[in-house]
Amino acid sequence: MSRQSDYKKNISYQVYLSLKDKIMTIEYKPGDILKEVEISEEFKLSRTPIRAAIQELKNEGFIEFNNRNIVTPMSLNDYIKIFQIRENLELLSVKLATLNCNEENILALEENCELQKKSLYKKSYQPLKFLNLDRQFHLSMAKISGNNFLVEELKRFYDLFYRYNYICGFENRKDYAIVEHENLISMIKNGNIALAEKQMKDHMANVNSLIIMSLPGKLNNLSSDSNND
Repeated sequence: MSRQSDYKKNISYQVYLSLKDKIMTIEYKPGDILKEVEISEEFKLSRTPIRAAIQELKNEGFIEFNNRNIVTPMSLNDYIKIFQIRENLELLSVKLATLNCNEENILALEENCELQKKSLYKKSYQPLKFLNLDRQFHLSMAKISGNNFLVEELKRFYDLFYRYNYICGFENRKDYAIVEHENLISMIKNGNIALAEKQMKDHMANVNSLIIMSLPGKLNNLSSDSNND
């Protein structure tokens, strides 16, 4: 591959990351139209890397094409489907992590939890940093499995889930999330698959109950905001 091809690929990837971040944090709202010309002007790039970035986001389910590129809408029905898949991926992940973990893996998970605590109790607390540490924790656990297909699928569905978690007040349970993560580490360290799976199921149920309760109202607010724009 030529240097120019590498450069274009890297530029496209940076655009992809930027657009994805804006979608996941609702800067681009569900249903927003994404115009290649406007994005090209924003990044001061030709439309080729913009188009490649948008195509990747289509592949991942963040953008839909309906005569034009739009940010994929959010709904309670879609959330339930995403949650069902993520929950089962997480249960497989914790099972394989319990079977395959070593001291180095445990240490990495523990260090992540410490970073979560530091992030949480800083005066300059940054919600996105905390959520990204949570993402890193779950993906690190999946990587212990040694199954790269599992890691890639979990990454995809964690990110689709992220938008719902972001708008539904994860703030209200971030302290509990750290405790639950520490409990997961203990179960994995002890090699108890049944308890590790139960802890993960409880962890996911706690997140799910919060989102299910608040999602309809949050989606209505998003719809109202979009209509007022």
